[in-house]
Amino acid sequence: MKRMFLSLMLMALPAGATSQYTEGTCLLLKKQVIDYKRRLGKNNYLYGKSKANFDARCQNPVIGKSSTTISTTKQPDSKQANILAPDQKKKSTPQVPTKLEQVRDKETDPIFQNVNISWSLFILILVGFVCFNSFKKKLPQIKGKRGEVYVKNGLKKHLDKTSYTIINNVTLPLEDGGTTQIDHIVVSNFGIFVIETKNMKGWIFGSEAQAKWTQTIHRSKYFFQNPLRQNYKHTKTLALLLNMPHEKFHSLVIFTKNADLKTKMPENVGHLKNALFFIKRFDQKVFETSATTEIISFIESCRLTENNTTDKNHIEYLREKHSNGSTDQKNWMI
Repeated sequence: MKRMFLSLMLMALPAGATSQYTEGTCLLLKKQVIDYKRRLGKNNYLYGKSKANFDARCQNPVIGKSSTTISTTKQPDSKQANILAPDQKKKSTPQVPTKLEQVRDKETDPIFQNVNISWSLFILILVGFVCFNSFKKKLPQIKGKRGEVYVKNGLKKHLDKTSYTIINNVTLPLEDGGTTQIDHIVVSNFGIFVIETKNMKGWIFGSEAQAKWTQTIHRSKYFFQNPLRQNYKHTKTLALLLNMPHEKFHSLVIFTKNADLKTKMPENVGHLKNALFFIKRFDQKVFETSATTEIISFIESCRLTENNTTDKNHIEYLREKHSNGSTDQKNWMI
């Protein structure tokens, strides 16, 4: 009511009046100046006029009742001051929400929020499912690589580098257009040692004559190809490429430390320490140093480039050869 009364007084006062207002009028005008400043800001037209009015007519306010009234400019519209007379409020038309306001209202709607949460959860589950399947397919490769790193580091640490040269992850071409992948080749004056690594856990059962060996984990049994037969192909491929007698190549199978070998294994099958003992047992020179240098250079020249494409092509070759297109790698992954 005070604001409406003050607005009416401002409209009734002549623009050129210079008389001083009373203390009560100045008090009301001061409140209006403060209110305009808070709601409309210093740059607003109404605030500027009210402030100028206060500065001009409230320097020496008149004590007591005054017949003078306060002059001001036009009544503020609804957008500037948000002050409307009762009859004006009735005649005003409701504002139609803008598109931005409609979007904001929709975003704050509980139903809309629940739908958003449901879609986000669905997408998250779908991405997780795809990632899990991809990881599951690559798990045999990942486990194999970890085992190869373990054996590579062990060989490097315990074999004298002046007498033994270690070549890791060698993929060689075959006559049928496929490939064979050798985990480690150790070249020395005492022979060439071809190593197949098995990163497995649980109980391992097998013998040199069996085509399939058995892995047992918590009463579950899994069968895999005899690794000695796998590695025999590796040694034959190398002997053919190097045009050397097969007797100069020695096959080894190394299981990682999580494997518990439950049956008596051949002397060239065991854990890393067994393999090191087997390698160092050969102390008769069969190659001159110049010959070992040529062997190493020839292997490096024959091997395929070590990258993802080579690994992918090798896996596809094994899948077609051993499992008729099956994606299960348990029984044939080398």
